[in-house]
Amino acid sequence: MNWSRSYGLRSYLRSSLWVVPFIAIPLELVVTRLSHGFDSWLGWNFQEFALPGAQALLQAVVTATLSFVVFTFGSLLVAIQVAGAQLTARIIATTLLRNNVVKYTVGLFIFTLMFALSAQTEWRRMSINSSCSWSLCSLSSRSRHSCI
Repeated sequence: MNWSRSYGLRSYLRSSLWVVPFIAIPLELVVTRLSHGFDSWLGWNFQEFALPGAQALLQAVVTATLSFVVFTFGSLLVAIQVAGAQLTARIIATTLLRNNVVKYTVGLFIFTLMFALSAQTEWRRMSINSSCSWSLCSLSSRSRHSCI
């Protein structure tokens, strides 16, 4: 790879908005696995929420995060449209799209959204497992065995 091609690639990656949120998704998958492992290892019980309360909290986080992502992209789109009417494309690319605050904010929102969705999935899996275990306990209690 020659110098001009590597410079063009670095410039493209620096000015594109999709790179940071795209990296946030695999990072979220790793952090989710680690946090579920730590949760089962340490036996944390955050705020002692019951299943409906925890699901409502996670649904609120998902809704708020999705609203923040839409607001961030919407404001960026308006800024690009306003700047496009007054400035050239080179100035727009260097001032708006190379802004690290916007890129990392969108990456953080995508990370939070994906983390809350995977936590909801884990809660659903736990509730399905607990309902299956409760049904097994009720079946075994008919045969006079205790279920713990």
